[in-house]
Amino acid sequence: MPVRVKVNEAMSRLTNHHDRILEALTVMGRALEHGNPDPNDVHALVQFMQRFVDACHHGVEEYILFSGANRRGFPLEGGPIYVMVAEHGVGRYLARLVEEAYRAWLEGDQNALRDMVDYARMYMDHLAQHIEKENKILFPTLAAHYDEVSATRTIEEVEREHEYDRWMALLENLKRKYGV
Repeated sequence: MPVRVKVNEAMSRLTNHHDRILEALTVMGRALEHGNPDPNDVHALVQFMQRFVDACHHGVEEYILFSGANRRGFPLEGGPIYVMVAEHGVGRYLARLVEEAYRAWLEGDQNALRDMVDYARMYMDHLAQHIEKENKILFPTLAAHYDEVSATRTIEEVEREHEYDRWMALLENLKRKYGV
């Protein structure tokens, strides 16, 4: 049975996610600025990228807001949703590169540390620019067109499925550790 989702409520929740993601990027920057970062923190941040940013946050965007707008007639092909979803794929790829470099570093490849830091910086830059586009262009455009969209799940269901509370607790612990 379809669920009605208020666009402004979805965007408010997603904007809050964006704020948390930007905090995580700040933590990542601080964790990686040391010559010898804590491997456990790096691993936790990589998991945050893959499980919270990609699975949970992008899941809410793609399964609820974007698909709901597409079904209501907002264009996919050649439109801003297409660009955002393509950028989600780029972010996913960059997160994988960070993870692969992290694994090589743990196995003793000291050159992999440099690669991990470089890929993480690319990821951080990419995601910060992506968030700005969504907050300043896509979300206001969708709000101008639709009051609500139809979805097969609620935001709360997607967040629960992807352990939102767990990732927020992890982020809070890392923020305290790195003074963010």
